[in-house]
Amino acid sequence: MTKLLVVAGTADGAAYIATQPKETEIVATTFSPLGAACIAPRAGLKTVAGALDEAGFARLLAAERPDFLVDMSHPFAVEVSANAKAAAASQNVPYLHYERAAAADPDANIIRAADFAAAVALLADMPGNILLTVGSKTIPQFMALPDFAERVYMRVLAASRVLRELEELGVDPAHVFAMKGVASAELNIALARFCRAAVIVSKESGAAGGLNEKLAAAKALGIPLLLIERPQADDAAYTSFAAIDRVIYQK
Repeated sequence: MTKLLVVAGTADGAAYIATQPKETEIVATTFSPLGAACIAPRAGLKTVAGALDEAGFARLLAAERPDFLVDMSHPFAVEVSANAKAAAASQNVPYLHYERAAAADPDANIIRAADFAAAVALLADMPGNILLTVGSKTIPQFMALPDFAERVYMRVLAASRVLRELEELGVDPAHVFAMKGVASAELNIALARFCRAAVIVSKESGAAGGLNEKLAAAKALGIPLLLIERPQADDAAYTSFAAIDRVIYQK
């Protein structure tokens, strides 16, 4: 019987787990209970919610003794992947890293930034309101922008932890849109119109992260999408579920 430890908490993770043979045992890790709730129940599934550092992953691997660690974390979760990979090496568990395909629209007005600091620098020279769709973790970096309180609106995860953090930062609740899941192009358009956005800001999180819908919204509104490029993975990544399964099941 095959047993996997899947670093989940993403749409990719939930989708991959749903494709696995019913006899495969799966331990899925997620950052939050909300991420765990997105995984469809199935036989042989155990979920572990909460942040894990390298030692935490190592303890979990030692306790569960999976045949493989499958990393389905977010493309920007560099620290999570590094911790999982190091722990897998220490426990002699094969590490398989999935990287979702990038999304692109050759006709969209895309401004690219190498990282968050570069994005802030570009936005500082751009007039008008800003709609951030990059999550809440990096909001403090954008607070360096001139007139941040007046110009910047943000779409974040509807979790009490996130809203408390923004409150502690002094962010005006009128500038916060809290929701769960990928927003449709129509919703992105409505939010951008509501805040009179001159630019939408997104991470290069691929189709699974809702990038296509953001590109469509920016194009429909005739405004640019400022795209923060994903960090480069330091290992050979698999770009399909089938490629990972060929390694696991020797297909």
